[in-house]
Amino acid sequence: MENYCLLTDATAELTPELAQELDVGVIPMPMDIDGVPYQFQFYNEKMTVSDFYNQLRAGKFAHTSQVNEAVYLEAFEQYLKDGKDIIYCCFSSGMSSTYEAACRCMEQLRTKYPERRLVCIDSLCASAGLGLLVFSAAERKKAGMSMEELGKWVLEHRQCVCHCFKVDELEHLRRGGRISAATAIVGSALQIKPILVVDTEGKLQPIAKARGRKRALAYLLDAVKKNLLDNEDSQTLFIGHADSLSEANELKDAVYRECPHVKRIIIVPLGPIIGAHVGPGMIDILFYGKDRMCHI
Repeated sequence: MENYCLLTDATAELTPELAQELDVGVIPMPMDIDGVPYQFQFYNEKMTVSDFYNQLRAGKFAHTSQVNEAVYLEAFEQYLKDGKDIIYCCFSSGMSSTYEAACRCMEQLRTKYPERRLVCIDSLCASAGLGLLVFSAAERKKAGMSMEELGKWVLEHRQCVCHCFKVDELEHLRRGGRISAATAIVGSALQIKPILVVDTEGKLQPIAKARGRKRALAYLLDAVKKNLLDNEDSQTLFIGHADSLSEANELKDAVYRECPHVKRIIIVPLGPIIGAHVGPGMIDILFYGKDRMCHI
């Protein structure tokens, strides 16, 4: 069996337990809360899911940035020194320049380790959508798929990963410049929940508005029912939540009830890299589907 490793980054929302189960390395990503810097990899006792989102609820502002190239070089080199080749499945280039930074670092390391293979793949996915893609890739790696075959599989299937999510609080979209202040005020008063997807270019796109939490969750369920592929990969779904576990469980139960083809739903907390931009209460559902725009 080939000696290669599969890596991703903190935006994939993998828990420590899930990363260990999959044998996937997770590269930390930088952020700060009101100017206090953090390197986020996983939630832990120093920063729990509720700790982070309660700070946002209290009015603190979180800011994210791309991975420093020194962090990439250190993370990649520890595997290269052990004689391992690398596939890194990266956060979408449609939302970040981390892909370009990782490619530059790999080019440097190819000169130093000419006998090793380094592959950086732009996932065109984000959040737990990246997590789902990495999950499927890791399962294939465990089954003995070669590094070349796995890289090709990821490139061929990344566009099949559907991201459909509802945002609960509009203030964070306003801060990020995605909606105007007036829209945020009116939308909040009317309990408007925007529905967004990740498009074929790996960028966020609003596709609908739902009035109230129940209708927003119903839209997510309908998106799955309408678009879910009938194959082995689509038997596993991810649901991500921004400190809204009860809603995540409500959606999980509904999917199991309405989609008998689904065998496993993995619920993961959304980390601060994504959470900084969407705020508390966000719910996303990730699945292999026919239409990445999740039309219903």
